[in-house]
Amino acid sequence: MINGNKVTLIPATLDDRRNVYEWCFHSEVTKWHAGPPHFPNVDIPTYEEFCEDYMDYFFTDEEPEKGRGFIITHDDEPVGFISYTAYHLKPRKSELDIWMNREAFCGKGFGTDAITSLMKFMGSTMGIREFIMRPSVKNSRAISSYNKAGFEESDAVPEDYLLAEYVQVYGDGDYGEGESVLLVRQEGELAQ
Repeated sequence: MINGNKVTLIPATLDDRRNVYEWCFHSEVTKWHAGPPHFPNVDIPTYEEFCEDYMDYFFTDEEPEKGRGFIITHDDEPVGFISYTAYHLKPRKSELDIWMNREAFCGKGFGTDAITSLMKFMGSTMGIREFIMRPSVKNSRAISSYNKAGFEESDAVPEDYLLAEYVQVYGDGDYGEGESVLLVRQEGELAQ
């Protein structure tokens, strides 16, 4: 468990995976990152496709060096999901992803607190020194939240942070060339 100022991050289990999928791709917050009308070129994955991306280790403690997911709670109520992924990145780097499960939990600072709490934990326990997030350029609400967590837009190229074998696969981000923004925060900034 990771305690923040507003939220607590509880390691997600395999029993949580279906809910996490529904929150992301079949809820009122889906419109901010996938599917029509704002993202007609970003298909809503099936649950099976989601499981291929969010493998078992995101919901177990079997391979924490590759990635892990957490349920974000506020007052013991689930409000969202946050994860880190590192298998595709150069050493001491990690990519974060986050979504809330309802509109009512957006704009309350829960996401910002979850992000900063997870980064502090990973910096101190895993030696991660650089964090990246790659939202859609259209998702101004997410970008604003990530900026509040200390992320700044970077002009780094995929070869700067991805392992060579993943540049072709992940270099354009989830939204395609020119549609994803690269946001970066260095671990040394976490004390600020």
